[in-house]
Amino acid sequence: MDDSDGYISDSYDSDAFEANDSDSEEPVAENKGKSKVPAIEYESFSPARLQQRIEDDIRTVANIIGLESPIASILLQHFRWNRDRLIERFMDDSVAVLTDAGEPNVAPSSPNPRPSKRARLDTPTEFMCPICCDTDSANVFRSRCGHEFCETCWATYVTGKIKEEGQCLFNCMQDGCKTAVDEPSIEKLVAKGVFERYRELLLQSYVGGHATLRFCPHPGCTETVLCSGGRGASLQTEVPTVECGAGHGFCFGCGLDSDHRPIVCGLVGVWLKSAREDAGTSQWIKANTRTCPNCKNSIEKAGGCNRILCRHCKYQFCWLCMQKWEVHGYNNAVCNTWKEPEKDDAMTAAGQNLKKWLFYFDRFNNHELSSRLDQELVERAEEKVVEVQKNSNLSWIEARFMQTAVDELTKCRRTLKWSYAMAYFLAAGNEKQIFEDLQADLEKAVEDLSQLLEESVDTETIKSLRQRMMDKTVYVRMRHEVLLRDSADGLAEGRWEFTIPLD
Repeated sequence: MDDSDGYISDSYDSDAFEANDSDSEEPVAENKGKSKVPAIEYESFSPARLQQRIEDDIRTVANIIGLESPIASILLQHFRWNRDRLIERFMDDSVAVLTDAGEPNVAPSSPNPRPSKRARLDTPTEFMCPICCDTDSANVFRSRCGHEFCETCWATYVTGKIKEEGQCLFNCMQDGCKTAVDEPSIEKLVAKGVFERYRELLLQSYVGGHATLRFCPHPGCTETVLCSGGRGASLQTEVPTVECGAGHGFCFGCGLDSDHRPIVCGLVGVWLKSAREDAGTSQWIKANTRTCPNCKNSIEKAGGCNRILCRHCKYQFCWLCMQKWEVHGYNNAVCNTWKEPEKDDAMTAAGQNLKKWLFYFDRFNNHELSSRLDQELVERAEEKVVEVQKNSNLSWIEARFMQTAVDELTKCRRTLKWSYAMAYFLAAGNEKQIFEDLQADLEKAVEDLSQLLEESVDTETIKSLRQRMMDKTVYVRMRHEVLLRDSADGLAEGRWEFTIPLD
């Protein structure tokens, strides 16, 4: 895990900031991804390392039980890659294990076997494929179980099993035969691309058989993460956030392709289900548009900052609470805190619940939207920075301060987004109040940094802007750390009380 995802000290280290500001061109090391957080230990595997891990397991089992590696691979797949259980069962009754897996010639032979009629005839028989009736003896392929078909029919069968059915463990073509087709036979029968797909399916089978392994859910990523925790009851007291070797953060517990701290996995599913049900409705539209509280004109948000200037009447207000910006605040006006409405006989419980849901969903959606808009804003601003850089003494690394700030904003907005989902489920009380105070501190710092992105960039002011943005970025990072630490401690200590039970 890189330093940008870890916790930093309270002191401001400008040299460390400059180091984080650079882009390394070095290749990603294979052991990258080992967590520095004691509570969550994990390791990332590239496809090559994962394949090596599979081969090591197969080789170990083959050496212990005294069988060839292809047969050991079939037995491991039969036992869902549970190496210890396979070895234990095999030592107890090897014949039963092999028979159950469909391996041929495992029954004890009779001391005086009765010769078959075919043996007594002692005359060769011509080959004919039972499927296509091909009689070319040079085209025959015989499996371990002794069943013969032409290579063309074998190749069609095996290719269909792999490409169309997505199987890496399948039986012989003969009706009723339980013998699995081994890997050397598959490699011989199919094209290179089909065999590569078989190896991919084998990796998927291996990962699926181990609860401690999970593929990185980010599109196109081929990394796999091994994590000893992140399962069962532990998901009620921790959010097992991991990072693959390619730098993608995700939750190992629920597989969400994002860091959803501070909310636990059980509540994430409930929240997302409600969000999906509301998507496309007027409530979702409400989260993306506003009406100016002064002139009533419709406004669409164009930047990440929540300080909105109406182009029609020049009125400035907060995008979230709609209050005039000059009197707006995060600790006094408490923009981030839900206030229970006054008792109203006309308002049903369902109506109150809907208003509460919309309050939190609006802020959840706003930070997701703002994160995208901040990135778009910095892309436009960086073009100006490049022009200014030519006329200033800033190096290329020094000129990347805006992207560094946006990277930190993205992490913080992701945390703030999920913090509103958590606040929705938190029971009212002192603990929730403390949580919302920390949330408000981080949100105010984030908005201050976001506003700096909108300042004009020119030769005279760029150095001053850079220093202010660097200082604010470090401060935002510190506030982010405080919120994550407090919420993690609260889960571990059982401080949080939720309005619904955790499964």
